[in-house]
Amino acid sequence: MPPLHTNEELPVDPAAVVALASEAGHLIVSMQARGLAEIRTKSTEIDLVTEADVASERFLSEGLAALAPQIDFWGEETNQAPNTEYYWIVDPIDGTVNYAAGVPIYSISIALNRGDETLFGLVLKLPSTDLYWAVRGEGAFHVHPDGREDRLQVNHVDRLDQAMLTTGFPYHRAQHKDNNQAEFAQLLPRARSIRVFGSAAIDLALVAAGVTCAHWEAWLNPWDIAAGKLLIEEAGGIVTTYGNDPYQLGKKSCIASNGQLSFHQELVDHLRTARTTLTETLFNE
Repeated sequence: MPPLHTNEELPVDPAAVVALASEAGHLIVSMQARGLAEIRTKSTEIDLVTEADVASERFLSEGLAALAPQIDFWGEETNQAPNTEYYWIVDPIDGTVNYAAGVPIYSISIALNRGDETLFGLVLKLPSTDLYWAVRGEGAFHVHPDGREDRLQVNHVDRLDQAMLTTGFPYHRAQHKDNNQAEFAQLLPRARSIRVFGSAAIDLALVAAGVTCAHWEAWLNPWDIAAGKLLIEEAGGIVTTYGNDPYQLGKKSCIASNGQLSFHQELVDHLRTARTTLTETLFNE
């Protein structure tokens, strides 16, 4: 167990949340090893949910309620908006398509919010068990599987042609042309490389760790981004909309970068250029 810091604003011990996330991680890895009996679809034929998503959310909901019964729970699968000042935002498995296919890149994401402000966040990468966590105002950290702990720091790449980027594509990509294809085509020949790992929470953690330079994506939900946004901000990066306004939960678009302002503006400009080619858009940010 890492020696997590304390914060007077936190109504719960972060170490207890980390322990609970680790137990949930063990649960879903074990369920995958035994074989998944149920894989169904949600919004589209490529938007999957498994019995492990449901089991993980139930486990985390019950465990977090035991730690702090006064705090509401907002999870992906139940999707019940909170009514309390403090509330959890939880993705029980981020990267379900990877998980269901046996691709070893998925995660658990947990954030504790007070209103619109995220105070604590963690991303547990699975099945490797790399843990990324942050407390607002106290920095962001990476706990390796062997127990080593490093402070997270974004990199200082300031040129697109030297930058590794990550992105993702929406579940409606077969139904509408506003689906990130134009943005991808605009940036692909200009960036050093672009990767699509399939878990936005991990993508954001990698920006915070200085492994990648930026992540852009639209149609992320609060449970996809809340913890990762805090990681990036505490590691020295910035998170905006495509319009370069400060990102707030619920916005449709997101650019998370290392905070090099000229580089970030270059991303904004290219994404804006790409979107002018669309004859119909689903958002304007």
